[in-house]
Amino acid sequence: MKLIHGNCYEELKNIADNSVDFVLTDPPYELDTHGGGTTEMAQRKLNNKHIDFISDGFEMDVTFNEVIRVSKKVNLVVFCSNKQVSDIMDWWEGLGYSTTILIWDKPNPVPFGNGKYISNLEFMIYVRGKGCTYNSIGYHDQLKTFRYSAPSAKKRKHPTEKPVELLERLLKIHTNENDVVLDMFAGSGTTGVACKNLKRDFIGIELLDEYFEVM
Repeated sequence: MKLIHGNCYEELKNIADNSVDFVLTDPPYELDTHGGGTTEMAQRKLNNKHIDFISDGFEMDVTFNEVIRVSKKVNLVVFCSNKQVSDIMDWWEGLGYSTTILIWDKPNPVPFGNGKYISNLEFMIYVRGKGCTYNSIGYHDQLKTFRYSAPSAKKRKHPTEKPVELLERLLKIHTNENDVVLDMFAGSGTTGVACKNLKRDFIGIELLDEYFEVM
C-alpha cells in the first residue's frame, strides 16, 4: 500500500507507465451547493458539510490522460455528479472506449428536497479498455444499480465517503488479488480499506492534510 500526500495532477506524473490494473476514484463533483431547500435548517446542514472545496469539478483532460498512461489496460470506475455524466462519457467515447453508467441508490439520502428532487442517486462511469479484467461474480452483484446506505454523518471521516461494501463489490468485478488499484482523489482512504480487505495493492493520493492524516 502506497499513500501519497500531494496534488494528484503532479503526483500522477511519478507513477510508472503501464503499472496500474484498475482506477477507482471519486473526484470533486460539479454541484450546486445552494440547492436542496431554502429553509434555515436545510442551509445550515448543507453548510456544515463543508463541501465547497469539492463542488467545482476536476481537471478532466489532465486526470484522464494520466489514467491512460499509467494503466496496463484502461479499466476505470469514476464517481461523478449528474452534471458530469455526459462530459465524462463523451471524453472516453471520443477516444473509442466503451462506457457504462452505473447507479448508487442510497436508501438513506440527506432530506434536502424542498423545491427539488431528493438526491438519493449518485453516478459512476465505467470505462472499459479491450482485454481488461471483468469477473462474473453473480447475477445480483452485476446489476448496474448498487444499493447501499451512505455512511452516517457521525461515522464519516470525509463528507463524500462511500460505503466500503460498494467499493469491495467493484473491486471483485474489476480486479484480482494482488492487482494494483489507484485512487488519485483518495479522501480518507476508504478505497484503500477495501483493497486491504480483498488483498489488492493500493496507491492513494490525497491533497488535504486533514484527510491524509486519517488514511
